[in-house]
Amino acid sequence: MSAVSGFLSTLNADPNDLVGEWQEGVLVRNAKGFNTGATLMALMSKLTVENADDAVFNWWERPPKTLNFYANAGYNSAVTTIGFVDVNTNALWPLLDTGAVLLSSVTNEMVQVTATPSNANITVTRGFAGTTAAAITQGDLWTYITFGKNESSTAANSTYETPSSYQNNIQIFERVITLSNAFKAGKVRTDLDGPLWERRAYMFEALINDIELAYFFGVKATIAGTNGNTFYTGGIQNALSAAGLSANILNGNGVAGVTLDAFKTWLQSFMVYGSDVKLAFCGPAPYAAISNYANSGANGFRIEGTEHVFGMNVTVIVTPFGELNLVMHPLFTNAIAYNNQMVVVDLKLIVQKSMNPIYLETNIQTPGATYYQEHFVAMLGIKQKFPAAFGYAYNLTTINAA
Repeated sequence: MSAVSGFLSTLNADPNDLVGEWQEGVLVRNAKGFNTGATLMALMSKLTVENADDAVFNWWERPPKTLNFYANAGYNSAVTTIGFVDVNTNALWPLLDTGAVLLSSVTNEMVQVTATPSNANITVTRGFAGTTAAAITQGDLWTYITFGKNESSTAANSTYETPSSYQNNIQIFERVITLSNAFKAGKVRTDLDGPLWERRAYMFEALINDIELAYFFGVKATIAGTNGNTFYTGGIQNALSAAGLSANILNGNGVAGVTLDAFKTWLQSFMVYGSDVKLAFCGPAPYAAISNYANSGANGFRIEGTEHVFGMNVTVIVTPFGELNLVMHPLFTNAIAYNNQMVVVDLKLIVQKSMNPIYLETNIQTPGATYYQEHFVAMLGIKQKFPAAFGYAYNLTTINAA
């Protein structure tokens, strides 16, 4: 027989008889409309999406017409046969013809090409147009200024700089929801509609986080398997490394910090290409480093204000080379390894390739099984055009004014 009491309170009442209060749903940081972490993916979905016809997609890129020529050796002021190469020491004589004029950035001497070259030895007139002929050092920079024609000359040789091909992969992203039939049919305090909906929300967030990190740090790879290939899409960091753009990658030197001059040199390496407005996705350390310098430096970058877009709080920084929009990225905060990293993106030059957008396929369990299964699947990749317009920094915690 139960205990009898004349005065009931929470102390002696049957605890199972008290309804209590329970909130429906689970509070999740950075979720359910408050930025799930897939900030770049969300922006790309709003801006540019291209359909992919194959798991491997290719595109062509050609930089602007070559204007920078470098002396391939040292020459004295009287030499009239000079060789020019590009920054990678490839010969540039096919781009020159009789009448081309180049200007030395070192001595301000101009030279005029006086014969159509057939090899790397280019015949020139030294000290053209009243400039002074001067000794040339290997590696001196010369700039293509203009091209003039004699009034009775024949047509010049045509020149065309061939584009370069680039390639990336479509990656299959998947997250699976599996529940026993007994659990699926039940009621849970976190979701009175049943446990399936809460698990769907969790796996959807996990899927888009997978996609987001692949867009930033994924490595292009094709792995052969027994029944087919596994394709991985290369991300922004991978594109910079593959293109050999070491100047676009900054080591912030951790607690020792990076000098302001080094930081500005890094900004200049990519800010001068593409759009003059870049979006910087930051971990907490780079965000604080740039914000602190902008707020405290005597000649710091100017803070123009803040905006709130797509669930992001954007701080607008004006640098000597253009506008840098700072965003604290949730995944860079949650993943300790990325706390001190930053990826700078030119949104006009990045495209999401889609073979299949995210979709939910239900009832994928084995027929006759006593459990229920479904999965989210997406087949996506990125096309990053002109990686020179992008930047990446790591170990960035402090900017030293000196």
